[in-house]
Amino acid sequence: MVSAEQVKHHTISNDRLKVTAINFGARTIRALMNTRNRGWIPVILSLPSAQDYLDDRHSLGAMVGRVAGRISHGRYQYQDQWVQLQRNEGVHHLHGGDSGFGQVLWESTASLNTIRFTLSSEDGDHGYPGNMTVMSTIKINGSDLIYRTEAVCDQPTPFNPTQHNYYNLGGAATIMSHRLFVKSGRRLELDSERLPTGRYVDVNETEFDLRTARQLSLIQSRRDPQMNAFGGLDHYYVADNGVGCQQEAQSPVAELSTSNYRMQVFTNQPGVQIYTGNALNRPYQGICIEAQHFPDAPNHQHFPSIILKPECTGLNETRYRFLEND
Repeated sequence: MVSAEQVKHHTISNDRLKVTAINFGARTIRALMNTRNRGWIPVILSLPSAQDYLDDRHSLGAMVGRVAGRISHGRYQYQDQWVQLQRNEGVHHLHGGDSGFGQVLWESTASLNTIRFTLSSEDGDHGYPGNMTVMSTIKINGSDLIYRTEAVCDQPTPFNPTQHNYYNLGGAATIMSHRLFVKSGRRLELDSERLPTGRYVDVNETEFDLRTARQLSLIQSRRDPQMNAFGGLDHYYVADNGVGCQQEAQSPVAELSTSNYRMQVFTNQPGVQIYTGNALNRPYQGICIEAQHFPDAPNHQHFPSIILKPECTGLNETRYRFLEND
């Protein structure tokens, strides 16, 4: 059991960004942007105390893994063998398990502009095979907040981490006045339990088409039956030309904006999970734009593989660029 006394805080800053993270879950607990007229403004949701993060079950600011999202029935097949993971969301596996990456203490250090976290995940951790070493860094460079998470493992194992900030540019009561752009013509079709069916769906002429920025209040009108059932967006968008990408895209895969500010997202991942905070204690306070591989990938052979092999290094590198509108 982790206590609040074990939680370490690290803060890095420059003239544009100020970021605080803790060693519990490698969580970003505060991110501030320096603006011309309002000074330092919040750009993510924050909780009041370390104890609140220990009690949190919405992954606020967490580094989620080994695998973000859901794995159907908590199991997958690899080389004709079934691997059973912990079932922590009904019959399914979610966000690496009850004490996945976002719910444990990491080793941590900090320098002027970088916070470094390391974690050892032992063979059998929540059912995952192999001894894994994870290294995750939070770095600021000008207006960029950069997350780089890499891992090695001594057995083949799924690896699909993501950073789970809830973004709100300026601390408004909700994100409904924000506009959202996602550079994607396809999303994954989901069943009623929010698991991929394996089919790709064209977003053209649907509520899910975000290739032109749209205000979230319009998207959340819930004319789509599934969006109504989920309470809003909780869907994976396949980045245009993103399948199998290894290097960070040169153009943003997504952009969140208000009349005064905007945040651009660059990543080496093949898509983003968009979640509008539907299940928060006060819904829609923030939006997650989670750069990651496809959810439930081990159970769909035609999805890009997330199996990390011993001779390889897994890597998720994503940057969030905070800008003030002219």
